[in-house]
Amino acid sequence: MTKRRWRLVIFAAIILIGAFTMQYREKNEDEAISQILDHANEIDAIELLQGEQTLFQATNDEARDYIENYPLSHVRDLAKKERTIFEEQPAYHIVYKIKDKPLYEVDLLKVAISSELDEELQEMVFTIGDGQYLIYWAKEKKALEQSTKTQRLLERYGQ
Repeated sequence: MTKRRWRLVIFAAIILIGAFTMQYREKNEDEAISQILDHANEIDAIELLQGEQTLFQATNDEARDYIENYPLSHVRDLAKKERTIFEEQPAYHIVYKIKDKPLYEVDLLKVAISSELDEELQEMVFTIGDGQYLIYWAKEKKALEQSTKTQRLLERYGQ
């Protein structure tokens, strides 16, 4: 084969690999969302952490007060540039569990530069004391809509 054909074959291979990779990531993302939605009503434990320190841990009825009924009601991708608006390290970390096994985990990111929040992100942020926070699903790099139960948890047990 000529050089030109080799280049064309390599270019086509790169395009195919890229397409399969993107399709695989989308499929995994959809599966993760489906898993959470399918099992949200089975969540029986919640744990709030700040760094490595557990601030609050609850199971069953006590946990119900802080577990969202519709955890992924509004999900939005958070671009790398947007991620820089928030402090680098999460302020808090929440683990939602079913029978002591994590179903999903979220970080609560504190806003560092509030003037750069776009309108949609401003609606997703909630205020506790003098700080503004965003619920961030780090595994999927997505921002989740603020929730009253998560806000209540932070108001009561956050430091």
